Amino acid sequence: MKINKKYKQIAITIACALLLINFISAFGVGSAYYKENPLQLSAGETVEIIFNLQNMAGSETISAKASIITGADIIELVDKENIYSVPVGGSVDVRAKATAPADAKIGDIYPIDIEFTTLTEKQPGVFGFGSGVGRVFDVVIIPSQEQKAKIEQQKTLVSWIVYLIIAIILIIGILWLILKFRKKKKR
Repeated sequence: MKINKKYKQIAITIACALLLINFISAFGVGSAYYKENPLQLSAGETVEIIFNLQNMAGSETISAKASIITGADIIELVDKENIYSVPVGGSVDVRAKATAPADAKIGDIYPIDIEFTTLTEKQPGVFGFGSGVGRVFDVVIIPSQEQKAKIEQQKTLVSWIVYLIIAIILIIGILWLILKFRKKKKR
């Protein structure tokens, strides 16, 4: 009885493996931005970013659809079509434009989630499987160049004030020592 059960499990495993072997693909998405490396923008700034769709294995060209899941108010796809054909062993760039809100404050974080889903051909009587790859990252608001320059200018001013106070204290200390030694000599 145990042997039959074991053979049945092995047969089911082999059948599943044979069924799934056709669904193996090396579809991937490359991007300069990810959770640990957010896109940094200053308020009102706009940049173009690239997502690179790759089809590094398999035997067929892959069609993939791009969808913005989260952050559609920050990022938009630039290309007219949002379905991309990725040849075997090749890659395709997907252009997007990210714009930080003009009223954003330094340190604000806006999450972005963009998904690329493979599309299967619809054939009568055939059940197709697709796969999806997502890119999740944040847009972090940083100071603009003008704000950075102003901060540096303020740091420089504070440094000069500190140096001036130290110099005044040293001068007062030296004058006090001189006066103290003069008084001792007079006695």
